[in-house]
Amino acid sequence: MSREPQTLYLGTSGWAHRDWVGVLYPHDMPPTEYLTAYAQQFNSVEIEHTFFDMPTRQTVQSWQRRAPQGFVFSLCLPRRITHTQRLKDVQSLLEDFIETVGELGDTLGPILVQLPEDFRSVEQESLEAFLGLLPRHVAFALEFRHGSWVKDTTFALLEQHQVAWVVVDAPFLPCVPRVTAPFAYVRWHARPGYQTRRQMDPVAALRPWVPILHQLERQPSASMAMCTISSPAMRRVTVRRYGNS
Repeated sequence: MSREPQTLYLGTSGWAHRDWVGVLYPHDMPPTEYLTAYAQQFNSVEIEHTFFDMPTRQTVQSWQRRAPQGFVFSLCLPRRITHTQRLKDVQSLLEDFIETVGELGDTLGPILVQLPEDFRSVEQESLEAFLGLLPRHVAFALEFRHGSWVKDTTFALLEQHQVAWVVVDAPFLPCVPRVTAPFAYVRWHARPGYQTRRQMDPVAALRPWVPILHQLERQPSASMAMCTISSPAMRRVTVRRYGNS
């Protein structure tokens, strides 16, 4: 994945949200045109659908055809690999997925690996074996959801395989701004106690992240950063801000 130095990719989790109609998308816009309209405001998108179902080659090709130059897709690895198999005996599944999403060509960004909340560091052997399966020509980012992984040996393992540590704003893990790959990956899940949909200002909510992003940028190995708003409430108010601007 070749990118310009210090490039920031900002997007949300998904683009086909019904409550965006009338805000980002006109009421008479066909759903097939949503991605094109979305890409006029954001330069990346995270596709959570692939976490639940393996995409077809035809679907991936349709995404690629509608993406403008410079746009990036970040796809979630299927839960069958991460949650059902817990990273064990997954080489065939992984290869099938990589082959299918390879249809995205230059628009393929990092593949997001979301681990279960009960996947603890005692399972490091399974993780090490899985990381050894990852092809080097594809970028991967790993989101841990258990605090036992927050330690130097985890960062060293990810650095060894050039897999990004996902920096999160979430209740399940502290924010640890580390870069373990040629890029940084940030996900904003939002925490309990955030303001309501009507009250929340996305700019104010994300302002504390400005110095964190600068810190990530200053780390020498980071040539780009993927930032995804995955919280439904934050997605709504962010799109309302774009739609009204």
